[in-house]
Parts: sequence; structure tokens; C-alpha cells
Amino acid sequence: MSLTNKQANVANAQTQLGDEVSRATGSGAIAYTLLAASNIRVLGVMLHLNAVGGNENFEMSIDSAAGEAYDTVLLSQDMHNLTDLNSTDGFIVPQGDTLSITFANTGAATYGLTVLYADGR
Repeated sequence: MSLTNKQANVANAQTQLGDEVSRATGSGAIAYTLLAASNIRVLGVMLHLNAVGGNENFEMSIDSAAGEAYDTVLLSQDMHNLTDLNSTDGFIVPQGDTLSITFANTGAATYGLTVLYADGR
């Protein structure tokens, strides 16, 4: 069985850097941040809600230490009629930058958020 390029890249990052898993749960607004103490490769972000998310956007962005001109929205997803979101498009968070994940969650759905990343420290 051969690996796809994406699977090979993930396996390579895991071998070189090691996996880290960060999880958060609750039923209020999501305001998750991850400060990159060194360059990190985010391998996947998964969200599960126990009820549909309503007319609100789940947003994932980079707050750049280099300034507002470099801030980037990576994903903005309307959660209307959705209970699960799975983003496996890997990306780098440069050292000093912050990964920010937000979701208003005004419907108070219980959520489980998982961020899988490889840390270069």
C-alpha cells in the first residue's frame, strides 16, 4: 500500500517533530488560542457539536507577531446544519504567531475541539 503525498507529509512531520494534541470542551463560546513558541505544523483541527451550530461561523485564523498586515483567516465555516467539522489541510504557524479558533456558540451546544500539531522545539 502506498501513501498519498498528504499522508507522507503528515508521517514525516510526526517522525521529525512529534505529535501534540490539544483539546477543549464546554458549552459556551469557543475562544481557543495556541501561541507558537517555535514553528509548529498544524496537522488537523476537529470540532464536534452535540447539536447543529446555528447561523454562526467557526473561524480559524493566524494572529501574526509581525503585525496586522500579516493576520490571516485560514477557515471560516457557517455551522448552520453542521455538527462536525474536520480540517486536515496542514499549515505552519510561525514562531511567535498565535493560532486563534473562535465560535460564538450562542445555542450552547456542547463541543469538543481537538487540535493536532507537531511542535518543532
